[in-house]
Amino acid sequence: MSKTKGNFIFAVLFTLFLLLPDFIANFWWKNYYIFTSKNTIKEIIITFVIAFIISFLPKKQKIFWGLFFIALSFVQIGYYGYFRTYMPPYQLDLLFSEYKDIIDSLKSIVFLVIFLIFALIGILFILNFFHHKTKPKTHKYTSLILITLLIIFPFIMAKKKAVYMPNATHFSYLNTLFAIDLWIIDNLSPQKTHKFKPYTVKKINGGKPIVIMIMGESLNFKRMHFYGWDVNDTPNFDKLAKTDKNFEFAKAISGGINTPVSVVTFFNVKREPQNIGLLLSQKTNLLKLAKQNGYKTYWLSMQEEGTSISSLLNYADIKKTRKDFKEKYDDALIKELKKIPFNNKTFIVLHLRADHSPYEEYTPKSFYKWPFNYENYHKYKIYSYYDSVLYVDYIISSIINYMKAHHKNFIIYFTSDHAEMLGFPDEHGKYGHSQLVFGDTYVPFIYYSDAFHKKLSKKYYNHYLISKMLAKDLGYEITNPNDNGTYFVNGVKIDGSAGFLHYKFKNQKIIKLKDKD
Repeated sequence: MSKTKGNFIFAVLFTLFLLLPDFIANFWWKNYYIFTSKNTIKEIIITFVIAFIISFLPKKQKIFWGLFFIALSFVQIGYYGYFRTYMPPYQLDLLFSEYKDIIDSLKSIVFLVIFLIFALIGILFILNFFHHKTKPKTHKYTSLILITLLIIFPFIMAKKKAVYMPNATHFSYLNTLFAIDLWIIDNLSPQKTHKFKPYTVKKINGGKPIVIMIMGESLNFKRMHFYGWDVNDTPNFDKLAKTDKNFEFAKAISGGINTPVSVVTFFNVKREPQNIGLLLSQKTNLLKLAKQNGYKTYWLSMQEEGTSISSLLNYADIKKTRKDFKEKYDDALIKELKKIPFNNKTFIVLHLRADHSPYEEYTPKSFYKWPFNYENYHKYKIYSYYDSVLYVDYIISSIINYMKAHHKNFIIYFTSDHAEMLGFPDEHGKYGHSQLVFGDTYVPFIYYSDAFHKKLSKKYYNHYLISKMLAKDLGYEITNPNDNGTYFVNGVKIDGSAGFLHYKFKNQKIIKLKDKD
């Protein structure tokens, strides 16, 4: 066998190995990969060229680069296995800001992850076998060609970003490579500067005596019974809605699609995604304003708060996060609430963890009402989510009932940081959140007060409108001269550089808008 013939055979075999996962995935997930006569042939040729270059590498380099490209393919398959969509460039930011949550969520697809890891190990041995069997010609500096191509390619992509966005017409390894390159392009490109008129903050009174703001996690009003869903997962809310005139609720849209962005946006009453100046000034930070108005401030959270949320915690007199609680479940927040003396004006933030994926992880077994079905991914996710909603229904209603029985002159707000998709048809089969679509923005909004009843007259609210209401109950009027009656849902970057949704409310409906930026 001639040396170059060995390179050719190795390239053919590696090309098949690199593309085989997509063909297998297509049997598992319909239309995971869509064959197009022009694009498919082009990408097969590209794959063969890459494989041919790799064939000239010495054994160790060959194994490294072979596993690198196979890993790109498996990352995309793993991502699709959880979200049922392709990994967009901006998701890479979450590797740095929410890596613990990502690891946590992988438990939901643990069998797929284990399979891919073992497959990767198996391919390592196969690459080694191919190298010895085909005996290809090698050059130790061939890696420089691959490195050069990887450096140059983002500059080529920059001219036609839309063509390279991950989608069903690209092979898995290319989708992941495109996402990485587009992320690099975005981070290296100069960002537009945006100027906004300054918000004004006016103190109007001393605020209400007791204000409690409960921030939920991944809660979707479309999957809650008292909003009309056909599964009985909110029995306590159902009862309160029918029997307690002080219980008000409405539908709402979140201010972001992941926890750090949404929570920071909410507590800073931030409307415009690119309005970073508002965050730097902290002039609308609700905890800061509460302290200035004489409130004792609490931040009690079952989350592991990241650095982006720390700017809020700085203004809490008492702060506890997940690491400070011995208990695993959100019941701990009820116990902590009962310890508060309420001797002075009090502003409390309770941040839940339940409803975060994997849902069963943060739901006590006593709330496992629906049977798990590990053989059916769709039903397994849905049933464990319903259990989690049932648990949150218990938590919030318990807080309301406790305050009713032991305290007076209080206000309770409840919404969620963002929603969660469960693969239903109206979600186009997608799962999870952190995707820039309205499916993961539909959050509940509950307002309860024993003495300061407020009728929720709108069908739809949003985080921006809710946080302005909350500011009033803390004694402040916040005026935004940039507000023209339209609203935004920020992407995974707090500065809006990862994109955002633009919309308005009209005739009790959500009207999606296109932004000129």
